[in-house]
Amino acid sequence: MFAAHRFEKIGSLMNRMLPLAIAKLCLVAFPPYTYAQTQTETQPTFSFNATRAMQWLPLSGDEADGIIFPVTVNGQATYADIDTGSTVSDVALFSSKLVPLADGAKDAKTISAKGYGGVSHYPIRRADSLVIGGLTLLNQQVAVTDQPLSRDDRVGVTIGINLLMGLTLQVDWENRRARFLLGGDLPKDSGTVTVAIETRTRFPVVDAEICGIQVKALLDTGTDSDVHLVPEQEKLWECAAPVRSDIRSIGAGGPIIKGLASLPTARIGGRPMGPTMASIDPEGGPLSRWGFSASVGTGLLRRSNFVLDAGSSALAFYGPDRTARVTDRTRIGIQYRPDGNGLLITHIMKASPASQTILKPGDRICTLNGRTIEALAGKYGDISPPVGKTARIGVCAGPTVSIVASDYLAFPGTPDIAFPAGTPAVPEPAGVGRVTEAFSRCISLSGEEMAEACSIVLNAPRVANFWKETARKRQATAFPNAATPGIP
Repeated sequence: MFAAHRFEKIGSLMNRMLPLAIAKLCLVAFPPYTYAQTQTETQPTFSFNATRAMQWLPLSGDEADGIIFPVTVNGQATYADIDTGSTVSDVALFSSKLVPLADGAKDAKTISAKGYGGVSHYPIRRADSLVIGGLTLLNQQVAVTDQPLSRDDRVGVTIGINLLMGLTLQVDWENRRARFLLGGDLPKDSGTVTVAIETRTRFPVVDAEICGIQVKALLDTGTDSDVHLVPEQEKLWECAAPVRSDIRSIGAGGPIIKGLASLPTARIGGRPMGPTMASIDPEGGPLSRWGFSASVGTGLLRRSNFVLDAGSSALAFYGPDRTARVTDRTRIGIQYRPDGNGLLITHIMKASPASQTILKPGDRICTLNGRTIEALAGKYGDISPPVGKTARIGVCAGPTVSIVASDYLAFPGTPDIAFPAGTPAVPEPAGVGRVTEAFSRCISLSGEEMAEACSIVLNAPRVANFWKETARKRQATAFPNAATPGIP
């Protein structure tokens, strides 16, 4: 989201806040297809395998780091994540490890993205191929950066909302998997949240309720925060708990400090999401500039499985309430980053247990609970132990400071649930994947079976005309004597 990168941990809270500059893969201009297009080698082309698209991709890494799944770039296996809050509108963002910066001509174009703290510039290069499930994109222009794209250093590609305009993204957190289906068939009912594409910014927007106030919120999977709020609208956090804190993140122009407040609940559409942590942006941040009051991130989206059918302007949650399992507030209040064989403290969060000690930004941690940082090999979860437990922080060439963990940011008297105990899981929306499965049969079968499958595609309410035309042509081969083959 908004072209900012932050790679500091907050205790065990894996708070990525990665406003990433990414981009569309031009599915409006180049919709996916079952057969490869027959264009010249230098033009962007594509192919779509509906059978493969029905298959699930495994979600990888820590789910707090985002929606991360395997892809292939130029024949090389790597990982991608989804950022629907991208500020770069025309191309996907690739790591220079996959598409070298030196490959471009001296007069190659660049794309600029203004985010927290400054402007980032990305040179434009060309990727030979990108394979995402059943979708293959060839000869695509992409933006390239030599900066990390994620806390998960395996991520080599970031994908924005415009790719999803032609597809349906289904994320099954419970079974750690996701898939990309044909869009346009998610049924609308009382549980469906409307997703509108804002005309000016091209960002996805949902109706949300924060502190009892209805707002249009940016849907931003590029941050693992629950919600971001603009500082100009204080009413949006009037209902917050008395204890307020802050958080440090890294923007394009350097570090920035944001407020942090605990809200009793929030809603996306009509769905309650349970207690919510609100990050309050600094003055003049990207949300304010774009005219939004709030954004909602994967901190809330992780609380339930979901289906996002941007082409049908629909978002549906299903499955059990995961709020208690995924809520992970910082309990010590130390932000840090790796620094050689130690951890450098970058920020002590206001009102936290750590703020009551002698620890300060710039201190280096050499031991944690008596073990050296080097021996821990990247596993630093003990820096934010369960409530009531003690973390012993050993300062390099200094004292060892003992801190008792406290859930100081919890909203008083409010359990970490979105629904009352015993509420049954919401069933998966009927018909998810139906059009993709039918399209696969439409182009692979013959006779009446093929015609019946093609009819499902033709009758899907918001499937793109490109797909319907393909189905219509296929159906015509089943009824060659029909005057006007099409929707029966």
